[in-house]
Amino acid sequence: MRALNGLLGVVLGILGAVAGVVLGIVAAVVWVVGLVLCVTILLIPLGIPVMKLGRRLLGLSGDLMHLPG
Repeated sequence: MRALNGLLGVVLGILGAVAGVVLGIVAAVVWVVGLVLCVTILLIPLGIPVMKLGRRLLGLSGDLMHLPG
């Protein structure tokens, strides 16, 4: 039973890391879209919240990629 628990922990850790990487890529794309919106002067009110969302998603992806200690 202990070996099965260890294997489950490893599999869940790998899945969490993969989910973190995918979320990090999505967050980077969202952040770049926000940056492009901010460069367009008229769309700054839309670009700033999109960049904040991208930053929050990057933080969440970093939390997902950390291994439990």
